[in-house]
Amino acid sequence: MKVAILGATGLVGRRMLALLADRPWADPDPVLLGSERSAGVRLDFRGRSIPSKAVSPEDFEGVEIALFSAGAAAARRFGPIAAAAGAWVIDNSSAFRMDPDVPLVVPEINGGLLAAAGRGSGGIIANPNCSTIQIAMAAAPLELAFGLAEVHVTTLQAVSGAGQSALDEWRRQEDGLPPCDPPLFARPMARNVLPCIGGPAADGSFEEEAKVVRELRKILGRAGDLGVTCTAVRVPVQDGHSAAVRFVLQRDADLEAATAALRGFPGLVVASDPLDFATPLEIAGGNAVHVGRLRRDPDHRRALLAWVVADNLLKGAAWNALQIADLLAGGAATGADR
Repeated sequence: MKVAILGATGLVGRRMLALLADRPWADPDPVLLGSERSAGVRLDFRGRSIPSKAVSPEDFEGVEIALFSAGAAAARRFGPIAAAAGAWVIDNSSAFRMDPDVPLVVPEINGGLLAAAGRGSGGIIANPNCSTIQIAMAAAPLELAFGLAEVHVTTLQAVSGAGQSALDEWRRQEDGLPPCDPPLFARPMARNVLPCIGGPAADGSFEEEAKVVRELRKILGRAGDLGVTCTAVRVPVQDGHSAAVRFVLQRDADLEAATAALRGFPGLVVASDPLDFATPLEIAGGNAVHVGRLRRDPDHRRALLAWVVADNLLKGAAWNALQIADLLAGGAATGADR
């Protein structure tokens, strides 16, 4: 199948390309697309050096799968063009996530939404927000087994979630250099934590928090009646998002039953001891979502507390997109690397 990657030279695009090299259905070499600034940058694919080029509408002719990781503005411009040319667009931006006609897919949870997708027919599929994906992965088996009444989240999100420029700025600050002008962060990022990701909203939240609320409800099919709250925090970590989550169940469940439900769900790694946990440094480069510190809320018999960690550039972005592509290519979504 002919594949294009828009945003190929970015953090997520490069990981998409690396994962694509293992896909037997990806042939011939992918078309690498980006901005004028990235045109000419060469990337390795299966031992060959492939140049990227500035994107134009003609580049999607004959493309069957288009992996997008170039931001919402580029997605809105080129997504419909690529879909009209017959490509399945898997978009990593927020552009189409809440469109009622666009599936918002985490393959382990709702990959069945892609069952009607036929090769060559074209369309747009949204990849969820990076934090939302890992929270949804932990929430889904509890929803299936016991029902969820509420989900309350505090995220601790790596700097790489804001892109290469954010990583560069964070490292500048770590080296004692002054912030860039205009600054990329609301306050200094080095040796600090910032509870503000994305633009502010009238209700006092920030956009990243609203994304988690909206998208989690859509992924779980609970848009009207699932209580969700989120405080999103940027932390001085390179890769790997963490989340402290409180799940309020609809039915009673002991800890043993809840642990069993989570362990039986594909793509999850669950710590065997309530005191055990994974960290971003330990899981970097892996595709699984890790659940630890699983315990009961002592003040609420139907509430569970958990610590959820995943690589935001992989399961939070590139890996989830490639799992979707696997399904569109006619196979099964590849299981997580544990």
